[in-house]
Amino acid sequence: MKSSFDDMLEDDFREPYTAWKTVPGPESNAAMLTALHPTIEGAIKTHVGQSNPLLYSRGRKLALSGLKTYDPKRGRLQSHMYNYLTGLKRVNQQQTTILKVPQRVALDKYNLDAMEHELANELGREPTDDEIANRTGFSSKRLARSRTYLPTMAEGTADRLLDGNTPQSSAVQRHPSVWPEIVYDELDPYHRKIMELAFGLNGRTVLQNQVIAEKMKRSPGAISQAKARIQALLDQEYDLSPFQG
Repeated sequence: MKSSFDDMLEDDFREPYTAWKTVPGPESNAAMLTALHPTIEGAIKTHVGQSNPLLYSRGRKLALSGLKTYDPKRGRLQSHMYNYLTGLKRVNQQQTTILKVPQRVALDKYNLDAMEHELANELGREPTDDEIANRTGFSSKRLARSRTYLPTMAEGTADRLLDGNTPQSSAVQRHPSVWPEIVYDELDPYHRKIMELAFGLNGRTVLQNQVIAEKMKRSPGAISQAKARIQALLDQEYDLSPFQG
């Protein structure tokens, strides 16, 4: 049985669209985007050609915006999406334009900030760097140079950033091996995020407990406990405490 607002809505979209229209939020957004995945990929192929993580992510964002202007009584959802996603041509042109070094890094930073915001809305929490990398396709080095970019930086500074010579926290510099990466991979998203913020991973600024607690919406005591657990894992391999001092 059709609902009151799906006169021309395709059957494949009926259930997720009804849920999205009735109870909008991260869960219904995710379900709707899952249903729209083939449509988004098809629109990218039609309007642009080759897809990439940033272009696909921008397509998802445009698709959610396009849903707000869709009227089931006036046409099919897939046709509406294809027309709405013509905006990807402009997005692709921006991405492929030959830019000077600082402008390329600035574009990376802009896209990184947008992806972090998008993921936070979808997950209902701050995303980890691992989740951000999966969405954007950025390497750890690219994440770091994007975060350390300053609009007023000199050309030579930008060149060094592109070479991967980004400043890191003293704790990261002191650690002599890849053991922190192994520990990070074993953590759940909550503890990964705390390690990123407290350890200054991937170009982040090292934050104090109180600041991390505010960002994570937890108590300072809970942050201390989480850091203690991370430290215990680190100490299994090295007698080093990056969270002290």
